Amino acid sequence: MKESLKVLVLTSQTGVGRAQLLRSIEADRDADVVDDVGPAQAVASIRRHRPDVIGLDMADLAADGLAAALVREILSVGPTPILLIVPAGQRRDVSMAAVVAGAVEVMNVPAHWNIATGAELRRRLHALSRLSPPRHHSRRLAPLGGENGTGPISVRHRSLERVVGLAASTGGPSALAALLAGLGGLNLPVVVVQHLQSGFVDGFLSWMQRESALPVELAVDGAPLRGGVVLVGPPGLHVMIAAGHRLALRDEPVTLHRPSADVLFHSMAERCGSGGIGVVLTGMGDDGAAGLLALRRSGGTTIAQDAETSAVYGMPRAARENGAAADILPLAEIPAAVLLAAGVEANV
Repeated sequence: MKESLKVLVLTSQTGVGRAQLLRSIEADRDADVVDDVGPAQAVASIRRHRPDVIGLDMADLAADGLAAALVREILSVGPTPILLIVPAGQRRDVSMAAVVAGAVEVMNVPAHWNIATGAELRRRLHALSRLSPPRHHSRRLAPLGGENGTGPISVRHRSLERVVGLAASTGGPSALAALLAGLGGLNLPVVVVQHLQSGFVDGFLSWMQRESALPVELAVDGAPLRGGVVLVGPPGLHVMIAAGHRLALRDEPVTLHRPSADVLFHSMAERCGSGGIGVVLTGMGDDGAAGLLALRRSGGTTIAQDAETSAVYGMPRAARENGAAADILPLAEIPAAVLLAAGVEANV
């Protein structure tokens, strides 16, 4: 029998608003609200109940820094997906700060709940639960080439394109900002997949443009790959390397994340071979692991961020455990590793 989704609700609301929120989550009887507490009780409740997903009501968290600080505190306990439930009219920068801190998704809700709003809330909670680690066990995958990682690797050395692909999710914006700041002198195209809500693209792009040592632009379908230019995949579309030294944006396949790191890396394996450089940074779930493995098998350079410097060690862990990442590095060492693979001497 399938287990019900375990949802922890963090809310300071009382009365009708709180009751509507809780009823909406449990309406289909395939999700249980294991607790509903205020932000001050968040950590204790998470440790007690170990929820699959957290719904964070932003109604009383509009003061600067409160929501972001709470998200960081939650993630310090464990990698639990957080859905921000944002009331109509709240400033977008409040949610942006919480997303940068590590919240996975944002849902804007009207002042009064209805059937459609409740159904959308349940859909999003169930989708996010797919990012949660298994409750009863964790699956360890063997390194590439066998359990000891010493076996032969099937490699195709062809190199049609030379491209750097960067992928991140939870905690990714800060990591990407630091990585891009260290890529001065890189003469290869850079393509970025960051799991991000559409309403936060402008803020994310502005941040990357301020921090990056290279120009940063939003990717468009058919855009040429230009050396030393960073192209960011837009929300809702996959970004992939296409023929003619160009990018392609597609809405298929349907995946949990669009853009998906797996789709980007698989396209790099096909088009770039040994000319591809793939990096998986901090993030929840396992997006990127399968695609990075394909890139490694095609002869590309593959890197994953280490546990100590990852805000959430999900995506990099998956890339390590399936043998996709040839190198596991602290964030501060990744820029030099990318430059070395690209044939550029790093500034020290």
